[in-house]
Amino acid sequence: MVKMNLKHMYISHCPATEATLNEPNKELNEYFNKMKEHGKEHGFDVIFWGNPWGVVESYTFVVTSDKSLDKYVEWRGAWSQAAQKAKFPRYFPESNTVIVTAF
Repeated sequence: MVKMNLKHMYISHCPATEATLNEPNKELNEYFNKMKEHGKEHGFDVIFWGNPWGVVESYTFVVTSDKSLDKYVEWRGAWSQAAQKAKFPRYFPESNTVIVTAF
């Protein structure tokens, strides 16, 4: 069996909620910085976030990893629980994620 080291880029587009729209950028950056820390603990690198052009969603964050889609979904669930425990508002209850794989 040949083992391939694949690198994935997960590009998640998220619609804004009332909480997102009413939150100052400082608090949203705190949320994303905590997400970045949490991602590193699980083998995911949140490389940037911001407002996208060309899609209907209001926010996008980009993550890279050699972890599989299954592991990405597990991490997103773990982050959702950690964000709730940290008392962050539910900024992004859903997302559309595009996955790009380099080999």
